[in-house]
Amino acid sequence: MENTLAQYASTASLETLFSHFAQIAKYDQERSEFTHDKDPYVVVLIDGDGSKFLDELLRDPVSGAAEAAQRLRQKIKDYLMDTPLGAMDVPILVCVFANLNDLARSLRFSNVIESADDMRTFAENFTNSRAEFDFVNVGRGKENADSKMRKMFSHFLKNYQCKKIFFVGCHDNGYLHDLREHVGDPNAKDRIVLVETTAAELGFLNLGFPMIRLDTVFRSEPLGNERKTKPEIFRTRQSSESLDTATPPDITSTPSPSLSASKTATSAPPLVPTASFSTSGNGGGTKSKNPKTIEYNELGHRLDPPVQVPLKTNPSQASYKAKLDRIRPSSFCNNFYLAGKCKWGSDCDRDHGTKLTPGEIAIHRYRARTSPCPSGADCDDYDCPLSHHCLNDPHCTRPDCKFKTSRNGDLHLSQEELVPRSRWTEGIDFPTAL
Repeated sequence: MENTLAQYASTASLETLFSHFAQIAKYDQERSEFTHDKDPYVVVLIDGDGSKFLDELLRDPVSGAAEAAQRLRQKIKDYLMDTPLGAMDVPILVCVFANLNDLARSLRFSNVIESADDMRTFAENFTNSRAEFDFVNVGRGKENADSKMRKMFSHFLKNYQCKKIFFVGCHDNGYLHDLREHVGDPNAKDRIVLVETTAAELGFLNLGFPMIRLDTVFRSEPLGNERKTKPEIFRTRQSSESLDTATPPDITSTPSPSLSASKTATSAPPLVPTASFSTSGNGGGTKSKNPKTIEYNELGHRLDPPVQVPLKTNPSQASYKAKLDRIRPSSFCNNFYLAGKCKWGSDCDRDHGTKLTPGEIAIHRYRARTSPCPSGADCDDYDCPLSHHCLNDPHCTRPDCKFKTSRNGDLHLSQEELVPRSRWTEGIDFPTAL
């Protein structure tokens, strides 16, 4: 009898305990749902270096800034009306990240604004238009705005009170790596909204996130002093069989050992240099007769032409270093010395005035090639002096190689991936199959 009572008491105790745990779990779930739904808001993240407000708004830096803020807020509210958030008056946070000095210079060169002060005035008035709006000057540096965008995107995505993230940066392939991580996540798909200003790079169109345009707020065309070409539309979506099969021009160069081995194994045509500038002793560049070309592998990854490694015994090493030391903390302008032109002209913050010999320019070209291009494998700039995969491919063994941890991920290629399959030529709308 005592054993039976003890067993009953034990069973009753377990049932009570399970019931208690179930109540706790239900409470935690309700509290979590309450926390997620409490104080919801949406955020608009804008890469202001590439996504620019309309000229008409920028030309009036005081009232234009207020009008830009009002239009942007209203457009976001209009979009939310067709979502569950439409019935709620949710706060709309806006963060614009830009290098104001370079942005102002681009706008001034394109005759959009009269002075750099206009851009600063616009940014200040945009920030002051609403407490939840910020136009942040990230200062000098190619990736400052990009870094801020990534950090804020990650921050808001982790915060479930943030119900929508409007991502205004589809002009820059560098963001694809961050966004691809969330493809297939139903929660992210419901929260991420891409905003196209100038034509979105192809990769963004294939992510599966909703995409909208705000043409009453942002420019839909690049500035006159900016390049915007779209060879990737054909390059990444067409197979080599569907490419133009015209006979490639008979242009040859001396390939690097790795590329030469790859091409020999597949009987591919000889490598063609990317840029068609031969450097001159005065630091500028003279156009060669050959057209500028870019080659891509079967995956659409840009392949780099070979570059000569300067010998340590080369006397130009010492003279180059001496000239570089004289202009520090500045540096030699890649565009001026390697491409033969710089869109900034006398306003460029890098050196144009030093006379470099052909040997010194060769050293500078190699130094530039040791840096990963911010656009990564999808770069379509015919004059790009940087590298789009490791110089030591396919034999790189450095665990700390900068091409392994670039902003676009690992940029190392195997022997097979170094084989070119298509060649784009400047001024021609279709590639040549190799």
